[in-house]
Amino acid sequence: MVAPARRAGRARLDTVRQDFFLDPRQRLNEQERALMTAMLHAIVSDIADELRVSLPANSAVANDEDNSGLVAELTAAGLLDQPQLIELLLRRADEEQITIAVKARSGRREGRLLQTLVSDDNASISAAAMALILARGRRRDRFGQARVEFDDLPAETAAALTQIVGAGLRRRLLATVDRPSADRQLASAGAALIKRHDEAKRLEALAGALIRLLDEQGRLDEDLIAAAAEDGEVVLVAQALARRAAIGGEEAFDLLLGGEGASLMLLLRMAGASRELAARLLAGPGDLLEIADAGRAIARFDSISTEEVDSAREWLRLDPSYRAALEALGQDHGQRTF
Repeated sequence: MVAPARRAGRARLDTVRQDFFLDPRQRLNEQERALMTAMLHAIVSDIADELRVSLPANSAVANDEDNSGLVAELTAAGLLDQPQLIELLLRRADEEQITIAVKARSGRREGRLLQTLVSDDNASISAAAMALILARGRRRDRFGQARVEFDDLPAETAAALTQIVGAGLRRRLLATVDRPSADRQLASAGAALIKRHDEAKRLEALAGALIRLLDEQGRLDEDLIAAAAEDGEVVLVAQALARRAAIGGEEAFDLLLGGEGASLMLLLRMAGASRELAARLLAGPGDLLEIADAGRAIARFDSISTEEVDSAREWLRLDPSYRAALEALGQDHGQRTF
């Protein structure tokens, strides 16, 4: 069926102009857009449901399950365009696409590494691996689709999104109470939810805890990193390389999924990886990381100097807000290869 033509009036012009001149390489593909949209709807719905539980049982909001309408209202108002939220959704969408592709190639529904670690003789490692598996399970809906949890949100974003959703529920609450009462009830419900937010339960934090234990046992070797990559465990690979490179997990993830061989090769050099590991990653999930020319990437690995590695590590250890401000002022250190 041919889609009906939409109006070509000025009301759409600003949006069309922006969309028309976007770099095709930077645009969301249809799978990314679908994944991110579904995850956005789910996290807003989760927050709305949590707030409803804290409201009086006889209120109109307590029995209102129209989350689609709520999401539409908040989207139209531009309130869901939160940079850290969108970054998280994009990251999860990238992870999901890689995981799906790896499973399709291997023919295995589950990866081997985590299952092996669950049976590890070290009780702490076994428990950490199980905690990560259970956390992944919670991040699937009943249809097996990826989702994000409230705890996955950075604290600042979690607080802001809670207040935004609360504001979206206010009009519905006014059907049964006056404005001051509605504001008090929503403020109390929001404060209670924000208090329960725990960044230690973020997927990245749980993966980082497992990697730390493995490192303390002297087991964070290249075979383990390669095994994680072969399972499509993007978060584990990022955390492992971050640990070995002595940089933050966020920075490692950005380099890992930078879409260019140069950024991944720099990350591997910072992590003290061998040329063999670099080649294994390029031969395995390299194309899923959008590295089109493996030969060029490995050549870049060979050419990165110790000075470049040290300079990049020093830059990436700076506070992210400070780095962003320096970049905006045109004062970054200017020698990055990523």
